[in-house]
Amino acid sequence: WSRPPCQRRRAERCAGKTIPYRSMVTVTMHGLLLILILVWSALVGSMMLIMPTLCLLVLPFDGSRMLYRRWSAYVAKMWFTLATFMIERYAKVKIVLSGDDLPFAEPAMIVCNHRTRIDWMFMWCLCLRLSLLSCMKIVLKDSLKSIPGFGWAMQSFLFVFLARDKSIDLKHMGEMLGYHTTNKLPLSLILFPEGTDLSPHNMAKSDAFASQNGLVKYKHVLHPKVVGWARSIALLRATCPAVYDVTIGYHDYEEGERPSELSLLSSRYPREVHLHVQRHPMSLMPESPAEVEEWIKQSFARKEKRLHHFYRNSKTFGPPSKPPLDEVEIENLWKQSLIFWSLASLIVIVSLTLVFGWFLAAFSAIVWIMLTKAGGVDIIELWLHGERGLYRRLIETQDKLD
Repeated sequence: WSRPPCQRRRAERCAGKTIPYRSMVTVTMHGLLLILILVWSALVGSMMLIMPTLCLLVLPFDGSRMLYRRWSAYVAKMWFTLATFMIERYAKVKIVLSGDDLPFAEPAMIVCNHRTRIDWMFMWCLCLRLSLLSCMKIVLKDSLKSIPGFGWAMQSFLFVFLARDKSIDLKHMGEMLGYHTTNKLPLSLILFPEGTDLSPHNMAKSDAFASQNGLVKYKHVLHPKVVGWARSIALLRATCPAVYDVTIGYHDYEEGERPSELSLLSSRYPREVHLHVQRHPMSLMPESPAEVEEWIKQSFARKEKRLHHFYRNSKTFGPPSKPPLDEVEIENLWKQSLIFWSLASLIVIVSLTLVFGWFLAAFSAIVWIMLTKAGGVDIIELWLHGERGLYRRLIETQDKLD
């Protein structure tokens, strides 16, 4: 074959053949630079900006702990703002919002369908426009907290990591979300109720589940896992004023090509990402667990119909909505983030010209690895400051002695 890969792929598809995209991955400088900038900034953030402040976390004072939490939230906001800049300006992915007009910086439960492994990257773009990046938390699988840079930072950001063991996960989710509500920490939780992406293997499992339970087989979504969703809404009902029901749809780089980490490396970015958001006031959400579970099932049935129309006909969910932050405000946030990470990178690069800089980097990496082996900074924070944490037990013991 002398044709370029994209033409060859189209020709073979027309001939009734399919070639897995992963067999044709070619790394481009554009895609590699995107990944390197995100990795570098994540390493700088976790090792040089967050790690030195961990000493504030181990002190038995609310003031020092809250100072650590505010600094960690600011680093999170700056990093996710940088990531959205790379997605929208560098990779030139067009983000289109539709649906309800949403308020500014309203803490919310955000539920979304999970078509690809990188859907959460485009949820950052939504949270940017809603001014929620500093309090955004994502429910992720536990193995991701071990990734150098990204995983270390997400531990500090108090993301919710699940081991995919229902008994363990429900207990951990209750402790983590309870920690936020007890300490009045702002929280916007992003949850993918399907639990995994829309791969052929996962579609087959979802179809088998549908057949066993007499349910409709879906094409554009999976049947949601309802227990974790019901537990989350019960814990956050008092602190989140609303549920944002998000449907995500893509204009793929090539028809039917789901974006992935590999497609980012090869510069095959989606051309447009559409986010349809419906706001449901928490006061109008059902209260009984059975009704809450039925609500999310009906939500995904509606998503299936909406996505069927999206991909079959218009490739749009409707007229664009107006987000709380306009383009000028978003551009200003991007400028702040670029300045922040440029200065941080300059300081790190200068320090690495000295022996002390390399020692600090090595020490920081070792500390993060050891903390991750011990369960992660998020678990340590709960162990020290949680409702059943060490410091609270010591205070209760002291009160009894007095």
